[in-house]
Amino acid sequence: MRGNPDHPQTPAEPAGTGLSPQPESVLAASEYPRYRRWVHVLTILLVLATFVLIAIGGHVTSHEAGMAVPEAFFTGKYWSLIAPLEVWWYDFGRRLEHSHRLKGYLVGSITIAVMIALLWTQGRRKWLKILGIGLLVFVIAQGILGILRVALHHNSWVTGLSFAAIHGVTGQMFFCLTVLAAAATGKFWMSRAAEKSPQTQSQNAPRAVRLKRAIRVLPLLLILGLLGQLALGSAVRHSKSALAIPDWPMHYGQLVPPMNQADIDAAVAAVPAEERHDKFALPKADADGNLQPGGYADWQVHLHFSHRLGAYALFAFGIIFTAWLWRRYPGQGAVLWPATLFAAILCVQVLLGVMTVVTGEHPTLATSHQSVGAILMATATWLAIRLHLVPVPSARPAHVPVAAGDATTEVFHNTWPNVLETAPQSTATSADRSAPSRPQPEPQTVNA
Repeated sequence: MRGNPDHPQTPAEPAGTGLSPQPESVLAASEYPRYRRWVHVLTILLVLATFVLIAIGGHVTSHEAGMAVPEAFFTGKYWSLIAPLEVWWYDFGRRLEHSHRLKGYLVGSITIAVMIALLWTQGRRKWLKILGIGLLVFVIAQGILGILRVALHHNSWVTGLSFAAIHGVTGQMFFCLTVLAAAATGKFWMSRAAEKSPQTQSQNAPRAVRLKRAIRVLPLLLILGLLGQLALGSAVRHSKSALAIPDWPMHYGQLVPPMNQADIDAAVAAVPAEERHDKFALPKADADGNLQPGGYADWQVHLHFSHRLGAYALFAFGIIFTAWLWRRYPGQGAVLWPATLFAAILCVQVLLGVMTVVTGEHPTLATSHQSVGAILMATATWLAIRLHLVPVPSARPAHVPVAAGDATTEVFHNTWPNVLETAPQSTATSADRSAPSRPQPEPQTVNA
């Protein structure tokens, strides 16, 4: 009766049968908490609110409004949460920065609600409870980084920008964690609880095990690569290095940009004067008061060039990985939809990066580039989750059920029409084979 879904074993049964309770990582379907729509909706609300917060933060950076409200907790003489409209609404910079702070308060409040909901409803899913607590700790730390970015800007310009860059990267990391929480409370995840049993994992062939490991590792490498690229992009934005290489697809008209300061200054001086103002920093005055062409330090060119190389590498890896998933998961909409969406957003992100350079870092394009980068990270997280939940078609055991309502159910039956019929008959006796065949029951599903 242990493997019969019609007779699920309760947590009290192992004491009488001599079996030990299953660990958290392999909870039986009956031990999963039931699906609660309101918890799932609450986590989705947190995802949406966090994205809006990131987008507003991008506008703040693009318009250099981070210090439009120089106080850490106040807007004018009022606490930021209760500041009247006339204090901040009619100045564009103050409106952006104050709106960013208000949205931060909203995200923090929703995070508290999500944590309480997860602690209350998730039963034995300890990792998800820990995630809820971690979200709250993360959002508090993110708020502290924002405060330090404002408070330390007066003491050191470099320190303030360093905290601003870190603040931007950790915000995107928090966004990915909210996507994980939303996915873990959804029906798609909870309907696959039974697929994590030890019996399922032990019957895979060695080649299938290696394939599953590759499919688990590759999206994680993709996410780490995107995180590194976002860190470089944040450093480029906050160090004002977005136009350190002002042309594309070349770099100062050559394949590799000049790497030392003398060559960089010579390349800048060679640009016609009518184009120099739009592409480079403002002119600098020398000791005699004469204006000299504005340019960039060598480390800014190195930083910008590293960001471009990372973009090229991630673009190639992302497209190849998506094509490989299309080959490995034919007809599996649960995987192909997020994979295709990821590839499409990746193309848009690269295009926005190019347009940001060729338009002289237009604020709207720069903000869109940063916001779409957040969406790209979230989509990569979603894809990694789906690859974790959906078995590889060539390695799918015969007894593994397909979740009800899954778009891939029909494809699975059409692709492997004899799997469910032949596998159970392998241990049948000769008398059983001579008896009239009975219709096979439908695959069992987990009631979420």
